[in-house]
Amino acid sequence: MEKRRGALWKYAKMPQIFYPDVELLVQSSREGGYILEFIANNPFTKSITDRVSEAISTAVGQSLEEGLFESTRLEDSLVRRIEQVRAGQFQPSDFEHMLDEPDANVIRTYGDRAIVREVDQILAIIRSKSAGNSFFELLLTGETSKRYNFNKFEAKRFHSAVSKKSLGHPVIYTAEVISLDKNNLNGKIKNTSTNHTSNIKFINKNELNKAIPYFEDDEIMHFIGCPFIEYGAFDPKAGDIYFIDMVNNG
Repeated sequence: MEKRRGALWKYAKMPQIFYPDVELLVQSSREGGYILEFIANNPFTKSITDRVSEAISTAVGQSLEEGLFESTRLEDSLVRRIEQVRAGQFQPSDFEHMLDEPDANVIRTYGDRAIVREVDQILAIIRSKSAGNSFFELLLTGETSKRYNFNKFEAKRFHSAVSKKSLGHPVIYTAEVISLDKNNLNGKIKNTSTNHTSNIKFINKNELNKAIPYFEDDEIMHFIGCPFIEYGAFDPKAGDIYFIDMVNNG
């Protein structure tokens, strides 16, 4: 999708006309572990393979630089961000501006995230206690060839790098409240600028209660929220949002 349309976003579905670009012939498994080979003759598929390899290389490089780390709880970050916004330490951005002038790195990284998440799911097998000394080897050959090897420690370090979660800069949103769940402190909204649906999350019931009148009266809600960022990327159209406050409620 990214190679054909220039970007990849949440809930994007690949049309059938793109299927030949990613069709690979699966060979019979071989001895020496569990070995599978995938081959294709489509030149465009080679460029996709190189794109996948580039994303994995970036993640592996970051895992080597950062190693294992203790992540800050997202809830703690949200509490601090709420305090900062209400104290005037952050000036929220306009959603339309963010949409019209998206950060090119964010667009690129969203594609990277989609790729490395698939690899990370495979590596979950290697990270498990029952895996013993198992390892995973991946050889990708497009215009160039890259080989990646992961043992248990390297698989854990890779996961640590690609599962980083944080909150983005505060943004002013205008949305219709579709649903609210008090038990799980979340809900769904429809952005009036894009007509895309996003998940919205609240720090506590008091904050969620601020959205109830808009839900019950079917009124448009103007609020400040922080986009959820994972591995340096977020989807400005349909990504998850953490509620900060209502606009002009300070």
